Amino acid sequence: MSDGAIRFTAKLKGAFTVARLLRRYPEKVSRTLLSLVRQEARGLSVELARNTRPFGFSEKARKTGEKAVAKDIGGVFALPSDAFEEIRKSDPAAADRFWANIQNRRFSRAENNLRQTRSGWKDLTVGRLDPKLHRWGQLGGSNPKQIVTSPKARETYIERIQKRVGFAKGSWINAGKSIGGRVRGAVQWITRHKQSPGSATIKTGDSPAVTLVNKLDYIEDVSTRKGIQLALQVAAGRLRKALATSLRKINDGANRTLRRRSG
Repeated sequence: MSDGAIRFTAKLKGAFTVARLLRRYPEKVSRTLLSLVRQEARGLSVELARNTRPFGFSEKARKTGEKAVAKDIGGVFALPSDAFEEIRKSDPAAADRFWANIQNRRFSRAENNLRQTRSGWKDLTVGRLDPKLHRWGQLGGSNPKQIVTSPKARETYIERIQKRVGFAKGSWINAGKSIGGRVRGAVQWITRHKQSPGSATIKTGDSPAVTLVNKLDYIEDVSTRKGIQLALQVAAGRLRKALATSLRKINDGANRTLRRRSG
């Protein structure tokens, strides 16, 4: 899309099973086509969230996401001990000089030591953690972007970013919530992200539709086409099942009433 958003639309029309059932038994279902479209769209938002990384809603999924965050940040921000091992591969003496300056908190000298090596890390800065480098680091690359002098600062940063796990999923949930009505099935580590950028547009009339809009700039990096298609199939299937169950209960009740009257 031109604005960078991803959109998925829930529609119930034509020969679609639910629409056909609804038109066949309108007096029994007592539901409008638009209300069912809204229901499917809310269900779709949950399934899209489920199929966005880290996949699923379980605690295992959350922990998987947190581990991925820690690994990603560890790949962007190396520690002096990591740099020492890297330098030592090509120049053990330079590695010793680097480490001596680190131990004495002479970080500028340690950086100069690094510049003079043949290491692939020779152009890295040595200093306080710069969060901006994490965003750049997410673009890829095999080498870290910085050598941070405080392991505690890196650990604190990891913990802060881990709290964002589920943010991408939250965009879909917020899109579903914007339709109106209750969105069921999501868990707290996803629904807590009230600021996740998700919304919806609603089309009324004879062919109603609800479009879920996800404006997260990296949503394509945390979802797959296969997962999205699965979400669409599951959401539609659940709505068909719910409607069929509702119709069966209504018919069973009507039949019991008829038997009592005839008896």
